Amino acid sequence: MRQFGILLLLGLLLAFIAWQARTGIFRRANPGEPANKYMRQILESPQLSEADAALIRERYQTAHTNPSGLRYLVRAPGEGRTPGINREVAFHYEAFLLDGRKFDSSRDRGEPFVTRISTGSVIKGLDEALAAMRVGEKRTLIIPWWLGYGAEGRPPAIPPKATLVYEVELIAIR
Repeated sequence: MRQFGILLLLGLLLAFIAWQARTGIFRRANPGEPANKYMRQILESPQLSEADAALIRERYQTAHTNPSGLRYLVRAPGEGRTPGINREVAFHYEAFLLDGRKFDSSRDRGEPFVTRISTGSVIKGLDEALAAMRVGEKRTLIIPWWLGYGAEGRPPAIPPKATLVYEVELIAIR
């Protein structure tokens, strides 16, 4: 009977410690912050607005989603290898807001845009997509605001937290 009592007390103590660690009930250093690192990660990870998420579900149901949040549809396959880091690429693009308003286009200018991969010279979502494309490949990219122009946007053309849609064709790897 004595062993049973000791085991019961130890079990209750362990259950209490697990509950306290999970809830952070005795944590008082910063009472307004989440109790543990898992809750902090969930709260700190950026999210799309409900309106943007609904439009994306409606229009781009079959889009692939990367862990970063970048979504894409392959419109035409390409050939060859993907560009390496710091390689120069030439590509055509048309950039739209999620509501369909065009705000930029290399095709309208009549010449492809040239940049280096992974140097930060273009928005993160475009950089990520170009690094995975092959010459001749065409993709529709759905770029969330945290991989685009961020919480500030680029007024007046791009509002804050704007989800972007890019039609991209990789022309050459140099």
